[in-house]
Amino acid sequence: MLKRIDHIGVVVDDLFRAKKFLESLGLTLEFEREVPERNVKAAFYRVGDGARIELIEPTTSEARRRRLGDGDQARIEHIAVEVDDSITKIMRTLRGLGVEFVAPQPVAIDGNLNAFSRPDTSEGIQFQLLERDAARD
Repeated sequence: MLKRIDHIGVVVDDLFRAKKFLESLGLTLEFEREVPERNVKAAFYRVGDGARIELIEPTTSEARRRRLGDGDQARIEHIAVEVDDSITKIMRTLRGLGVEFVAPQPVAIDGNLNAFSRPDTSEGIQFQLLERDAARD
């Protein structure tokens, strides 16, 4: 059902500083994007054989409070896992196990279909299910 870890999303207070740190570790920036409708800026770095680290900086005080809480310490926000079957089929299976999702249907992001679990229904971890290239025209 779950194929591989695609990326781990880390919420940071300062994207510029976090990028410089990852680059000092020898990681190379794969791509950056700003997502105004989600109030975030993000940068993706490839690690090893294909997994990535996504740095996420909230761009509004409300988004910052929602994602970082009262502090400004970086923290892992979600683990994105590529699925090996239809994302809607896997969502049905997980719903049968009591997992609930942030949105009722998968959402398209960068040509992929994505579904985010509600952490309180998936043992405190937010999982992002990702069906690669399923939303491309």
